[in-house]
Amino acid sequence: MKNANQVLALPDQRTYYNAVQLSLPVNTLLALDQEDEVFSFLDAVKGVDFSKYVKPIRSNNTNSHDRGMLIRTMLFGYMNGINTLSTLVSLCRTDLRYLFLSNEEKPSIMAFSRMCRDLTVSIDDLFFKVSGIIAEKMNCDTNVQYIDGTKIEANANKNSFVYKKRIVNAMDRLFFRITDDVIRLDQAYGYSYRYSGCYSAYDMWNICQYLMEVMVRENIRIVYGKGCRKNEFQVWYDIFMQYAMKLDEYEYWLEIMGNRNSCSKTDHDATMMATKWDYYNQSGVTRACYNCQIAVSDGIIVNSEVYQDVGDTTTYQPFMEKYHRHTGRYPGYPVADAGYGSYDNYLYNITHRCHLTMKYNLYGKEHDKRFQKRRFNSHNWKKTEDGNVICPDDRVFDQYEKDVCRNTAGGNLTITQIYYEKDKCEGCPFRKECLQNPDGYRRYSRNVIRDEMWETVNRELSTEEGIQMKTQRSVQVEGAFGVIKQDFGFTRFHRKGMKNVKMEFLLVCLGYNLKKFHIYRLRQMRIDPSGMMS
Repeated sequence: MKNANQVLALPDQRTYYNAVQLSLPVNTLLALDQEDEVFSFLDAVKGVDFSKYVKPIRSNNTNSHDRGMLIRTMLFGYMNGINTLSTLVSLCRTDLRYLFLSNEEKPSIMAFSRMCRDLTVSIDDLFFKVSGIIAEKMNCDTNVQYIDGTKIEANANKNSFVYKKRIVNAMDRLFFRITDDVIRLDQAYGYSYRYSGCYSAYDMWNICQYLMEVMVRENIRIVYGKGCRKNEFQVWYDIFMQYAMKLDEYEYWLEIMGNRNSCSKTDHDATMMATKWDYYNQSGVTRACYNCQIAVSDGIIVNSEVYQDVGDTTTYQPFMEKYHRHTGRYPGYPVADAGYGSYDNYLYNITHRCHLTMKYNLYGKEHDKRFQKRRFNSHNWKKTEDGNVICPDDRVFDQYEKDVCRNTAGGNLTITQIYYEKDKCEGCPFRKECLQNPDGYRRYSRNVIRDEMWETVNRELSTEEGIQMKTQRSVQVEGAFGVIKQDFGFTRFHRKGMKNVKMEFLLVCLGYNLKKFHIYRLRQMRIDPSGMMS
């Protein structure tokens, strides 16, 4: 009998022994380099209780994952540019860092999805908490904020657009057809349905209901298909049924759009926007997008929000109010480009004691040499001590004509004074080049309050600090969007709906801040190697 330790094998078989001893460190972090991103991440979120930003798990569900752990793991994924749950789930099974952060529980996509549904409610609190900690650790001056926005494409089909103007024009044409048919119906049967220039789907359904009652009372059979002759009441019923269904569709889309001018069929909260022709968009066509706004201080995004507005002007005040609501203060120097420099926004800054460091729409043109050569543009004319302009023919526009009063989009009263020259441009040698209407005379519009605010902007941005802020605005906020779009590859949302899109963008901004903190930590370690963080 053979020895038990002896390997049994047939003569025509070969035996291979490839046993490899498994060796793991006691602590998984010991296998990572001290300059790894996970150490910067752990230092940045030290003391943050992630579990309070999501609902607690039911006590009888013993197989559920800790949702605080899921937030922590997902944030680290966004720090590394991982913005899809499928990739994150795969890393939680193969990457040592994600295994450590997830406590080796290997959560599924549904676990992350359930956590994200709760996070849509508390994402603002989480963003300001983590961003505030990072800004404090990096000694960021949050009193100076560089503000800008960008359009990011929504998760919607490119041919799913709905425009309000087209619907309104189609409804006007449909109203004429309805009016003609209502008149014909009244004349044919002696009915007394009212006709007007505007109808609703409810009015059409009432007519259809009455015609159906007539067919039931007269025992008229409703028929469809080839070879079937319809009764005249059924013909009228089908006509107004089509009107009712079409008006119901139009009213549905108008209700979804609200104050917007467009939307998308596959993502109702997205708005059709004309994105810039740049590296990311080579088509130049309008696409379903969201307007994403950020405020950067010393390289850290301290405020972020997503809007449905096409322009940046209307987003400024709610954007500032959001920062005040979470921090209790306003930035002293909100630096932005000309897209934010409106009359309402300047008054808003004055009311909240913020410096006027936002450019106005003619700020860049006034410093453009080609624009300065336009001698018949009133912005290039000289002014007297009283503020009256002097035209190229040395005529002073000092004759008051009238005041034009109007309310701005923000509800503020603006008064524009109209002046003209005493001779009303008679005998001027530049009359043909200066006037669009050769039979009239040139007028000059003067808004005293607006001009004073523009002069304040010029003074603020002409100082040494102002020039530095203008330079840093292009570097910091445009650089942040470049990192998000190019390095993180985030040029299109993966989620639909305003709540989900907002949560996704704020998570991307948090990932950007964590990445900046990692770079800051490495720089500090090189300066002081003994101060390595554990």
